[in-house]
Amino acid sequence: MKILSTKIEGFGKLKNTENSFGSKLNIIYGKNEAGKTTTHNFIKSMFFGMTKKRSRASLPTVVKYEPWVEKEVYKGELVFSYKNNIYTIKRQFNVEDEKFIIIDNETKNQIKNPELFMSKIMSNLTETSFDNTISIGQLKSATENGMVSELRKYISNLNTSGDMSINTIAAIEYLKQQKKVLLNKQTKDATLNYTRLLGNIRNAEHELADDKYKNKIPDLNNKKNTNNLKIKTNTQEIEKTQNEIDISFNEFRNYGFDTRQDIDTLKAESEKFIKEYYKLKNNVKRATKFALNILLIILSVVLTIFNTMIMVVSYPQIGNSLNIYNVSSTFKQYTAILSNFPFPIIYLNIVFYAIALILFVSGLVMIISDTQSGGRLDEISEVLSSVFYQHIHTNVVNKSNINEFQKHLIEMYELIDEINDKKEKISNLSKKNDDMIEEQEVIMREIQEQQRIQYEIEKKIEKINNFKEDAEKLKKEIAHNDNIQREIDSINLSIDMLNELSNKVKVMFGTYINDNASKYIDGITNGIYNSINVDNAFNITVNTKERIVPIEQLSSGTIDQMYLAIRLSIAKVINGTNEILPLIFDDCFALYDDDRLAQTLKWLPQNYDGQILIFTCHTREKDILMRQNQDFNLIEIV
Repeated sequence: MKILSTKIEGFGKLKNTENSFGSKLNIIYGKNEAGKTTTHNFIKSMFFGMTKKRSRASLPTVVKYEPWVEKEVYKGELVFSYKNNIYTIKRQFNVEDEKFIIIDNETKNQIKNPELFMSKIMSNLTETSFDNTISIGQLKSATENGMVSELRKYISNLNTSGDMSINTIAAIEYLKQQKKVLLNKQTKDATLNYTRLLGNIRNAEHELADDKYKNKIPDLNNKKNTNNLKIKTNTQEIEKTQNEIDISFNEFRNYGFDTRQDIDTLKAESEKFIKEYYKLKNNVKRATKFALNILLIILSVVLTIFNTMIMVVSYPQIGNSLNIYNVSSTFKQYTAILSNFPFPIIYLNIVFYAIALILFVSGLVMIISDTQSGGRLDEISEVLSSVFYQHIHTNVVNKSNINEFQKHLIEMYELIDEINDKKEKISNLSKKNDDMIEEQEVIMREIQEQQRIQYEIEKKIEKINNFKEDAEKLKKEIAHNDNIQREIDSINLSIDMLNELSNKVKVMFGTYINDNASKYIDGITNGIYNSINVDNAFNITVNTKERIVPIEQLSSGTIDQMYLAIRLSIAKVINGTNEILPLIFDDCFALYDDDRLAQTLKWLPQNYDGQILIFTCHTREKDILMRQNQDFNLIEIV
């Protein structure tokens, strides 16, 4: 039997994953948490189905490997070959809608009774025996204690009947139960026992009527689904609102804003500039004031000239020095008049010059002041023009655009308030989701508790049914105790014969395992160890030149090799005459050094005729096989 391919539509973290396997040696590589063990458990679940009951140590397997997304897609396919035919296993793992079919790929027909067909292919292995022999789980090469008795039962049945489905221990137990039934029928207290059983049945049924055992799982599932729908709706609303925030915030940032404080800053600065703009605009009457200032300068010049002429007339020596020889008679008349003043004309000249200077300086100062005010107005206009262009897409500064800009700032305040409101909305929705997620966890714990109670109910019903069966048996008294005793004697004889046969098989089992394990360990260790012994209690020792050493005293790597040899021996027994099953390893070479691993990888394909699947988180298996030029199929899980 060989696994050809797997198709995982939804299983744990894996979704829409397909892998093809080679007919001999396969290396399935992936880093930790990549999904190797999940793939391993998927293969096992395709063969045996999934555990739906919770153990003391962990969740039910069917819950543990629920898909992380799209939980309703919880299924997959596995294609395998068996006796020159190809078959496809299809399983759907959902508890509410579990399906299991096997299809003959050539005829396209479904196999009738797929469980029986699968059991035949798997050499009647249970999931437990599969885990402890053919499939070597993660870092667990050592045979588990719970497997010891089961392996002995299988090998005992194989050697006595050629069929692993016949269980001698179960047969002995059955005979003991029959003997117990016969002894009960022989007792004189049959009526008393019958009455006691009826009382037990009534008490158990009365207990089941208690409200504690009412099935609340449907209501809890409805509540869980309702919450999931609300969470999904809230999540969609969060995503929608976040998109709106992103769009609004991008618009907000396009205007150069990151926070509300940025608007406050721009508003304060722009209001200062606008106020100054209006002030300068109102104060500066550039054409009128400029003409007035020029007039003042002209008056100062005229006054200066007039005063100079007076000085020339009044003081001829000044006129001669200035080469001014002819002066208007009018000026001479003015000079004659001025000569009548009670003070010297020179004082009047000084006053006129002072007035002219004051007029000139005043005009010049006002021209400079007007020029500076106009420059400041231009500077403010340029700043406002730049701001207006960024925010209202115009560089014209006027009252209308100033109003438009102030309206724009109000819109920006409204936009940032809207963004903040939406952020608060997202926060509230997220809190609601968090609260519902916590509630979902509580619901899941309640569902698990209800599942435990339902399991308890099944056990109680089973117990009631057993009581009823025993009561029915007690109703049928055997007329002749002698006949009953003869049947009991026959049962005792059968039990003795089966026990004797079982003891003989134990010896055969030990010898077979020791011989084959010794042969395998010789090959695995390249002759370093060539003798291994497994006693009836499944204790393991190895022979050295000096003494017999318990396996527990050897190194971890050597212990792992010893257990591997025992596993292969048991696998050979379990395969029997059936097609050889694949051998599966899940990170079980971690304790091997490179030399041990190289020898094992070289020896294993040569000595195991079936398919081999090695799951590993290391690349050294691949590297060693490539150095050895071995043919192998590499599957990488990412």
